[in-house]
Amino acid sequence: MKKKPIIISILVAVLIIAAIVGTMLYRRDSNGKPFKASLNHSKVMMTPNWDATVKLTANKGATYQVLNKDNKVVQGKHATTDGKATIKLTKVGDYTIVARSDNGHVSKKLPVKVSHYQAQINKWTNAVGPLKFKITSVDYRLMSKSDHDTPDTSMIDEIFDQLNDHYYQVQVNYVVENTGNKAVNPQYTMWLPESDDNQEFSVQTPTVDGAGIDSIIGTAAISPKSKRSGNVIMISNNKFSVQNMQFSIDEVLGNNGTHISKGGIAKLK
Repeated sequence: MKKKPIIISILVAVLIIAAIVGTMLYRRDSNGKPFKASLNHSKVMMTPNWDATVKLTANKGATYQVLNKDNKVVQGKHATTDGKATIKLTKVGDYTIVARSDNGHVSKKLPVKVSHYQAQINKWTNAVGPLKFKITSVDYRLMSKSDHDTPDTSMIDEIFDQLNDHYYQVQVNYVVENTGNKAVNPQYTMWLPESDDNQEFSVQTPTVDGAGIDSIIGTAAISPKSKRSGNVIMISNNKFSVQNMQFSIDEVLGNNGTHISKGGIAKLK
């Protein structure tokens, strides 16, 4: 009479062991290996090319997909090459990369945060007449009209309605130095920023392809042998980069618009 409970206990133990072993085997890839997946970075900054990349390392034959912060698929199922993949992300935000084993039995969620591009430059341009510029830092952002990111300048307001719902903005912080013996007047002297593809960002006649807002243009004269810090905000419907930032100057003028020197292009050295 005592054998029956013992047999039942043995059967239960066997079933439990079988379930555990089955689960362990199920949570492996098709080669019977435990599934492992990792990213080289959990935080990454975008580049001046308006994208960011992370590298996935997982078991051979693994696949992956990318979800945004709302758990919506932004990149569908992709195969890896021998368990490796370079994943490109084109917007800032919080993402989850879901890696799966080749048999689909195991998955791993890998979070990654993408931030906008910021950099300290601290480089001088060549001189144009008495003027030379030091680019101190840059800040790249994809802007949204729906977030009411309206520029606070009447010139840009003229073309704001023509901008795309999402447009591109780069803020360049800089120092301008007057190395000459005469005051340079920014009310008459204008330096127009240009992007790497030579697109001019006008502060007077803005367009949706290139509009500029400069904090120094239109202000008081810059005294001889002095410097002034400012910034220029560059806006466009199109992606652009200022890795080789330059200013175009028609003519360097002093008080009352008197001629000081001819203009030219101030390029980063």
